[in-house]
Amino acid sequence: GGMEREYWLYLPSGMKEKAPLVILMHGYGGKAEGYRPEMIAVAEGDITVMLEGQKYRLKENQIIIVPPLFYHSVTANGEGSYRRITALFGMDAIPSVLQEEFTNQGRTIAMDASRIEKIKEICQKADASFYEPLLQSLMTEIFYDVLQIPQAPTQMETDEFLQKAFEYIDQHLHEKILLDDLAKSASRSKSSFCHLFESKMNTSPKQYILQKKLALASKLIGEGIPPTSAAVQVGYENYSNFYRIYLKHFGTSPTKVKNR
Repeated sequence: GGMEREYWLYLPSGMKEKAPLVILMHGYGGKAEGYRPEMIAVAEGDITVMLEGQKYRLKENQIIIVPPLFYHSVTANGEGSYRRITALFGMDAIPSVLQEEFTNQGRTIAMDASRIEKIKEICQKADASFYEPLLQSLMTEIFYDVLQIPQAPTQMETDEFLQKAFEYIDQHLHEKILLDDLAKSASRSKSSFCHLFESKMNTSPKQYILQKKLALASKLIGEGIPPTSAAVQVGYENYSNFYRIYLKHFGTSPTKVKNR
């Protein structure tokens, strides 16, 4: 839409595929997927995060932790520009005593501006790897703060239509989901359901279901489940179809994920 975009990417030294922590700073909007928790921190401006049917409005120095397998999108409020910091991390980046708390709900807090400034500063340094231990320490502090500091009053509204749709999808994620059945669960025609879903989520129900299934499959394979079994557990009877779709989506085969 003519809005200027800027990106900074911090990669920890010696980073391997699916490393515990990757930090991005950027503006504008986007979507994320996969079995990774994610932290979104607003460095400048004002954004809305759509998280599984719930809208959260975040302003400067506020953050939200997005659990794994939670589909979300980010949009700017108004015409103003903004910058956000996005941290993608594996569960092993979270202290083991806290991990269970970050798997089932979004969490929001207002954060000290100096901490966001420090993360921004590290991300933009030419020798960022030198500061990697400091960055890991800052993130650990944030994880503890998110659980101990009262949540910021950022939730704007809950969409009952989307909540019911997500509930049905989650309950049937291990089988083949037909759009006719999904629409029927919401007491709508298929065309009406698909149109309303896409208008609210900026993606089709078919694409949403695909992303959720592949993210879950990736999690299962990463836990040691054979790819053929993982395919069955997310509703694919034909492994060749699953392999082809997985490869196209992630850019790597499910076998390589298992052997990594």
